[in-house]
Amino acid sequence: MKIFGTDGIRGDSSKFPFDNITINIIGRSIAEVLGANKRILIIRDTRDSGKRIQTKLSEGMSATGAKIVFGSIMPTPAASLLVKNGNYCAAVVISASHNPYRDNGIKIFNSNGYKLSVSIEEKIEAKINKYITSKDVLPIKKISLKENSKLIKFYENFIIKSFSGKKLKGKTVILDCAHGASYKCAPRILKKLGASVIALNVSPDGKNINLNCGALHPQSLCKAVKEYNAFCGFAFDGDADRLICVDENGMIRDGDYFLSSMSIWLKSKKKLKNNILVSTVMANIGLFHALKKEKIKVISSKVGDRYVMEDMKKHKASLGGEQSGHFIFKDILATGDGILSSVMILSALSSTGKTMSEFMNVIEKFPQILINRKVMKKVPLEKLSNSYNLIKTCEKSLGSDGRVLVRYSGTENLLRVMVEGKDVDEVKNIAESIADAVEKETSLQ
Repeated sequence: MKIFGTDGIRGDSSKFPFDNITINIIGRSIAEVLGANKRILIIRDTRDSGKRIQTKLSEGMSATGAKIVFGSIMPTPAASLLVKNGNYCAAVVISASHNPYRDNGIKIFNSNGYKLSVSIEEKIEAKINKYITSKDVLPIKKISLKENSKLIKFYENFIIKSFSGKKLKGKTVILDCAHGASYKCAPRILKKLGASVIALNVSPDGKNINLNCGALHPQSLCKAVKEYNAFCGFAFDGDADRLICVDENGMIRDGDYFLSSMSIWLKSKKKLKNNILVSTVMANIGLFHALKKEKIKVISSKVGDRYVMEDMKKHKASLGGEQSGHFIFKDILATGDGILSSVMILSALSSTGKTMSEFMNVIEKFPQILINRKVMKKVPLEKLSNSYNLIKTCEKSLGSDGRVLVRYSGTENLLRVMVEGKDVDEVKNIAESIADAVEKETSLQ
């Protein structure tokens, strides 16, 4: 049975595999593969299901002899940092990232701060399936469930030390923390850097995480930036590994703007290793055009920060990321971090003396339409003859001035259709026709 998805384990927190017995088994299996009789760190976001999952997961782990340390609520990337600096064999994050509160998830970092390889996930998954089949559950040991709220300070100080610019005194920065894991630490970090901080959505109640706010819904942040005449704004998702920027004019600046401008700046500082940027197949054609002029090579990976990191290692790159807002500064941290990314771009703005709109004015985007459509089944596209032929025909019609990308979400039953080209109406018509065709054909399978 498949348990792991493209980014750990994720799903409805009231259903399998998040029932208490299965969570106990998952904890046991993680510990047996990564650290029986060793220390394991567990952190979580603000979802109301987090504490229950944390408790049951730790009971399964402790039954193997593992020593559990609870780090309380903090951003996912903090686990990557802390696991390398606290003598842990692994760190586990209980979070479903940008998903609604009903969902939850389990992300795992190894002792080097990297997300697990597929081969290690398969070993854990094999044990999970074995114990589910045998219904073998170890006796529960009584453990202390006290959370260590001091660990977050180590993470905060690390991010603060990553800032290389002048103090941000006199600059107003608006933060949208999505009622998530960054709701305390992000405002504290920016205030310590001298900024005047206005923090939105910092009152989590367990059910409002990501609700019409944060990186997926930055519209209210845009309004606030204009209302307060702010220097810029930053929106994080629920576990704060994602960042969306808003410039001083209230304009949303996604990952394409961030990656293109930051790669050019890092190159000017001789800090862009091998003059390479790793992005994904979702990156806008405009990014490729802009960086070609700057003699920066762009490597296109599959969608997902795991695959970005794999290509960063392969090509010895120092910067990588996704249009959606995951950015990895590999020489600083082994995973994407929204708060670190905000501090890095503030360093660049401080260094150049530019506003965000000026700094990011290096890319001219091609019209791009992205359609997400719910599907009953994720039928391989090559098995959908009509849809597959339509996709190929559309690709041919766009030629070198556009492209078509059709894929399924790795975490949800969603079809994602992305089309780029010079003419926005043509691009929109192509995207809708493909989405309609795939939705119809999958429903007949």
